[in-house]
Amino acid sequence: MTTRKQTEVWLLGHSVPTITGAKLPSCGDVLRRFFYAHKEEKKTVQQSAAEAAKEVLDFWTRARIPTIAETSVRRKITGLFDEWKILSKSKNNSGVTPAEKQKTFQESLPDLLDICPLRRPHSDDHS
Repeated sequence: MTTRKQTEVWLLGHSVPTITGAKLPSCGDVLRRFFYAHKEEKKTVQQSAAEAAKEVLDFWTRARIPTIAETSVRRKITGLFDEWKILSKSKNNSGVTPAEKQKTFQESLPDLLDICPLRRPHSDDHS
């Protein structure tokens, strides 16, 4: 039997089996979904990123917003995981720099996971 404390992910809170809500998912939403697949379902990092990417893409598709390719979304998710992993290794270090990096990371969690393709200016656009 596992307790709520055991299922909690450092800096993120509890993992979730699905991304819910009426708005586009944030970085935190995506990471919590990623960690559910990775920790609870014992999937690899790549499998977990693929599951989270499919759910994120579903939200953006329902909103009829163009997106980048699924492989690029998976790369963004694994990048967030790598950033979290680096921070978690320094979580017991005292000092200003690790604390600042953790704070910056936590502040970025509510931000939208932007998977919109780059917009290129039109050649006739002179603004």
